[in-house]
Amino acid sequence: MFRIPRSNPWPPHIDLSTLRETLICMHDNMARAPGLEKLRDALALTLKEAEAAEAVARAKAPPTSKPHFTSARFLPRRF
Repeated sequence: MFRIPRSNPWPPHIDLSTLRETLICMHDNMARAPGLEKLRDALALTLKEAEAAEAVARAKAPPTSKPHFTSARFLPRRF
């Protein structure tokens, strides 16, 4: 079961860029399916809302000098 830690109870961290990419994929799929025009339009509206929320979050975020990810190295497998 997922629990929100009490040290930082709300709001939970939501990766808006991943949400946006998922919505784009879903929108493109609905655009190719006949009869799902209303769903496609609803996803387009949701996509605009997600982009607006991402812009607000980006504006509020403090500037950072370090990347959010770590470097990865892939080593050959030893047998």
